[in-house]
Amino acid sequence: MGYSYSKEEEDIMISGMFRIAETYGVIPDITIDDSLLMYSGLNSTSVLEQHSSQMVSDLVSKVPNYMTNLGSSLSAFNLVPNAVGLGALIISFLLDLTVSSLVPVPEDSPLNMMQRVFAEEKASGVRDSMDEYLKRLRKYLWEPGQALEETKRLEKQLSEQLTRLTNSMLKDGQMSSRAMKIWANGAAFHAQMLIHEARLMMAGYGSKEEKNLDVRVASVHNMLNHYQKDLEKLLKEYKSYKRTNMQITYKDCVTPYTYFCLDKKCYIYDKELGKSTNDRPRTVSDYDFERHFCSKSLDAYINYMFSNWGQIKKLSEYFTVLNTNIRELITQNRNFTMENV
Repeated sequence: MGYSYSKEEEDIMISGMFRIAETYGVIPDITIDDSLLMYSGLNSTSVLEQHSSQMVSDLVSKVPNYMTNLGSSLSAFNLVPNAVGLGALIISFLLDLTVSSLVPVPEDSPLNMMQRVFAEEKASGVRDSMDEYLKRLRKYLWEPGQALEETKRLEKQLSEQLTRLTNSMLKDGQMSSRAMKIWANGAAFHAQMLIHEARLMMAGYGSKEEKNLDVRVASVHNMLNHYQKDLEKLLKEYKSYKRTNMQITYKDCVTPYTYFCLDKKCYIYDKELGKSTNDRPRTVSDYDFERHFCSKSLDAYINYMFSNWGQIKKLSEYFTVLNTNIRELITQNRNFTMENV
């Protein structure tokens, strides 16, 4: 009753379908924003200096008399403390904001991070907490003691919002790709807040009792472990969710008895995204056999997708790498000056 494909041939077909889906953009975006990623590691000050150098180069080429136009605006950055992690991110944010009146900032600028993450989201406590912290950190960038107090206050607020979001996704049927992206960025941002909080404590801006490196490392470590476990549970629920709003539709299969269609005959349709690898929505036939056929193909495709999806690997690696580098991240203490640019 027709040709039976080997397991190796089936895997090749499914991997091909997944590559086509990525090419056509029929893959959700649940990534941590690049700006947040770049400033999360041990090289965040170097990233800031590179960003600043590029900004100055763009200014010189487009606005030769930029120093006259900006005057003392950039001189405020001659010495900025704690230019690591979120401190480095907010400095790059402020630099882009300073020059935005003279030259357009690129789309991937830290200045546009919140828009990239939240898009047109109408109601998000996570967004509001992150937005408020970015505003307060901008205000107290040169006042580390006050920045520490604001970090303590707003990390608690963001933590509560993330708990609500997690529960809504796991228990209240509010799972979606948009919710996953918000959670991923919110959890990564909160982890960076905790590291920055501990960093400011170790730099001597907190109480004497707070300046205990082992305690600070253990505190952040426990929260990162918590987020790793939450991520596992969320991804399990997310996989079930995607199973309900994706279809594999097909056209003119060689024979109705084949277990899989050929790649060029199969189409991935993501109802949540409203996109298809055939660039238009397709519906599954009402015939029982055909529904059975597509169902089996979809199971194999979803399993492959969640085992080989680079975005998921990067999410898992993010918290793992932070956990490995906690002590070094907390003890980092670098200043930033425009004179080095």
